[in-house]
Amino acid sequence: MALAMLAEIPGLTRQQYESVVRAVNEAGSPAGALFHAGGPTDTGYRVVEVWQTRGAAEAFYGSALYRQAVAAADVLTEPEVVMTWTVEGLDDGHGWRPLP
Repeated sequence: MALAMLAEIPGLTRQQYESVVRAVNEAGSPAGALFHAGGPTDTGYRVVEVWQTRGAAEAFYGSALYRQAVAAADVLTEPEVVMTWTVEGLDDGHGWRPLP
C-alpha cells in the first residue's frame, strides 16, 4: 500500500537540502519513490513524499546512498516524521491515477 510522509528537518539549509537531493538524483530515482517535494520553514525544511510502500521508504532512508549524501552535505539532524498516511491515488501532473 502506498504511503505518504510529512517530515520536518530542523536546522537544514537550502544548500544542504539541494546537495542531498542532487546526490540522490544523480544515482537515479530511489526504488519505490513516487513523489518528493521540499521547501523551507522558519526552522529548517519540510518534506512531503509518497512511496510505493513503507518498506521502500525505510529501505531508502537506511541506504548507503542516503547516508553518504547526508554526510557529504554535513546534515546533523535526522528528519522528524510528523505523520504518515496511506495513499489511494496520486496526480503527478499527468492526471490522477489509483495506486495499488
